[in-house]
Amino acid sequence: MSGSGRLEGKVAIVTGGGQGIGEAIAVGYAREGARVLVTGRTLGKLEDVVAKITEAGGTAMALDAVAGEAEQSKATVDKVMAEWGRVDTLVNNAHSFTDYLPLADPKMEENCKIDFQSAFFGSLQLMQLCYPHMVAQGGGSIINMGSSYGIRCEPGFLAYAASKEAIRALTRTAAREWGKDKIRVNTILPSALSPKALWYLEESKTYDLELSKVAMGRFGAPEDIAPTAIFLASDESDFVTGQTIGVEGGAVMF
Repeated sequence: MSGSGRLEGKVAIVTGGGQGIGEAIAVGYAREGARVLVTGRTLGKLEDVVAKITEAGGTAMALDAVAGEAEQSKATVDKVMAEWGRVDTLVNNAHSFTDYLPLADPKMEENCKIDFQSAFFGSLQLMQLCYPHMVAQGGGSIINMGSSYGIRCEPGFLAYAASKEAIRALTRTAAREWGKDKIRVNTILPSALSPKALWYLEESKTYDLELSKVAMGRFGAPEDIAPTAIFLASDESDFVTGQTIGVEGGAVMF
């Protein structure tokens, strides 16, 4: 792989690593010299990503694990420690995405439980499990994935928006508590078209409207997100923690 070795010697866990943003981050990490464990629901997709990385000369392994399932979260960290003996970077990218639902719908509470279980509790579980290992090795970097929807609060997406804002609170709390342990915790707000996002934009006839909100004049791709995730995993971001970094073309500006 032809990277500059910015992550040489580091070990990373990337959840939701079988496609999209997770895949792009995993491939980018491996290109920069990291060993990467990719997790997700579909083993076949994960193995395809691992094959892509290994064929290019990188090091990766796959584990089918569902975000928010405590036993599977433990198996994830146990596997990376058994194989490579450390974990330098955790990317909490996996998130079950519930469909559009008006606030008054009785099913909203169930939608909130689904989104919080995978996104918030899934992130919390892995952070807690990685924490003692990062402390023992002298530090680490945790990258959580938020969303501009959490800030914009678009109608019909309470479950998704609320879970993403909870993740930002989780990030800032961990940054405060774990800074003394040299563990950095940051949130990326990514925007990259997934097949489901594209379907929704076309189905709702909001493609042009949403595009008009993006200062850069285009929707993002997974490869647009990976460089920021590489920066946050690298020693170059050694003094960056507790931050929300938008990588979404200027749709939301802080």
